[in-house]
Amino acid sequence: MLAIETGRYKMPLLSVVAILSMSIVVNLPGLAISPVMGRLDQIFPHTSDLEIQLLSILPNLFIIPFVLLSGKLSESKSKLTLSFIGLIIYLLSGVAYLFAKSMLSLIIISCMLGIGCGLVIPIAGGLLADYFFGKYRVKLLGIKSGIAVGTIVLANVFVGGTVDINWHLPFIVYLIPVIPVALYPFISKRYLSQHLTMSKEADVASNSSPQVAPVSSAFVDPKKGQKMALKLMLSYATMTFVVLVITYYMPFRMQDAKISDLILGEVTGLYFLAMAIPGFVLSSIIKAFKRHTILAGNIFLIVGLIISTLFSSAFSFFIGAAFLGFGYGIIQPILYDKVTNTTTDEKQSTQRFAVLLSGNYMAIAIGPFIFKIIESIIDDRSLMVPYVISIIVMLVVIILNIVCRNSFVFSTKEYLNNN
Repeated sequence: MLAIETGRYKMPLLSVVAILSMSIVVNLPGLAISPVMGRLDQIFPHTSDLEIQLLSILPNLFIIPFVLLSGKLSESKSKLTLSFIGLIIYLLSGVAYLFAKSMLSLIIISCMLGIGCGLVIPIAGGLLADYFFGKYRVKLLGIKSGIAVGTIVLANVFVGGTVDINWHLPFIVYLIPVIPVALYPFISKRYLSQHLTMSKEADVASNSSPQVAPVSSAFVDPKKGQKMALKLMLSYATMTFVVLVITYYMPFRMQDAKISDLILGEVTGLYFLAMAIPGFVLSSIIKAFKRHTILAGNIFLIVGLIISTLFSSAFSFFIGAAFLGFGYGIIQPILYDKVTNTTTDEKQSTQRFAVLLSGNYMAIAIGPFIFKIIESIIDDRSLMVPYVISIIVMLVVIILNIVCRNSFVFSTKEYLNNN
């Protein structure tokens, strides 16, 4: 049986695929709703704007508390059981969408989808932290990030091609949990107990517990580790906040520039594709930029913002989206790995993932409201305001990155010996 080296074990390939398959569900909530939202007032007469907005907001709002709940429960409950429950709730929500006949039912189902997704999200990364170590963990977390974003690219193609046929069809993408559910037996305790073997690399550390992560870059002090996890969460939230201009404001700017919806779809697809690529070649990227890899990612982000702000041609939107996606794709998997090194306790690894990921979804949920508040304060509601705000935020982040370049949050020097 083909086995994959994890830095401490030899794990069956099917088990690795099963763990990675959970990543294909984590970024999909809200995706199928987007192309349908513009037609809901026709599908359901008398639908209010508030009801339509709730369909895009509620999944993310429900994800946040259940991400944190999943992380907390994983310390005392079985991660596999929690993830399986989440996948089933997610899958049942996808089935329910196909038969929804009212706005109220869509809103309720969206809440259920957020609950199911929230339970799965931290465990999808937590399981990788449990079984992979050192350079193998960095590589797999990069692949996880690439798979999650790559799924969005493929799902966008499917959603865009089916919405004109029947408004229910885009919701088929929410049936994708059937894949990790089908592969679930390959990560069961019974299966792994029979097929998981110690690797040669683990012989040196044979006296240590097989479930405890290396302490070389971890924070043994729980309070200090939690503090570092919160700093990483803030970093992730900030990065997500500045790229909201792609999903929330770029479509309106392209409409003002008389650019077709077809080009809009292609720009969005390029953004997600550029975000997926770094995950698959993360080791090479770290070799190229060394301890300044996060700074490089931040520079890609601000260059993308500047290009998108100064120019309004289709070409500039393509280039800006590519820079933004690539910069985000560099930093995201590094943050995933860093947060696993904020604890030496295997039971807390998923909880730390939950803390990190909650920052992402909080930024998605409240970011647009922050932009609106700033717009009202300065009394300027032009589409350029969010872009200018995002550039200012990134300038502050880059200055902090340079000043604190040797800090745990901004440096990648710990990866140089592993890559």
